[in-house]
Amino acid sequence: MRREQLRGAAFGMLATVQSLGNFAASSVAGLLWTLVSPSVVFVYPTAWMLVALLAFTAAQGRRR
Repeated sequence: MRREQLRGAAFGMLATVQSLGNFAASSVAGLLWTLVSPSVVFVYPTAWMLVALLAFTAAQGRRR
């Protein structure tokens, strides 16, 4: 596969993953907003950001 084709495939995969993540997040956020409370909707992504930060930190620690 040529470099340009590989780059195009990578951008396509990135767009797909982002759109699926956005759909899942908005669906869960809508359910939380409706069933629990609007303030919980702001805690939910914050918790996921902390999980991502911990995973990133752990991955960086293993690299060194």
